[in-house]
Amino acid sequence: MIQAIQALFAAAERGDLAALDSIYAGDSLLVIEGSGINRGWTDYRDNHLAPELKEFSNFRYRPFEIEARVSGNLAWATFRYALSADLPNGKADVVGRGTAILERRGARWVVRLTHTASRARRPSDPPMP
Repeated sequence: MIQAIQALFAAAERGDLAALDSIYAGDSLLVIEGSGINRGWTDYRDNHLAPELKEFSNFRYRPFEIEARVSGNLAWATFRYALSADLPNGKADVVGRGTAILERRGARWVVRLTHTASRARRPSDPPMP
């Protein structure tokens, strides 16, 4: 299950929307970032993630301190993450925390919900993993 979280971050970092098609739970997906919300993979992909990724260069997006629990066909994880990217008008360099809820579908885990929040990196924060 932790591998599904790691695969999600790696695919996003590569800008691989096709890989994310199989990691996210389609119309069952709910994404909350800060105060924003997207319902369904198509909404998140088309109205948030794809436009955002087009703006990024030198994008790095890494999870760490992943803690996961599994109960039957459901699992949840908490994690920290680091994100850095060059933007047209500056640079993003943030750290954050997140929660994910996953569902087992056959032999694989798909992400049903993510909730993340971030802030600017401070000197006391850990380096990019």
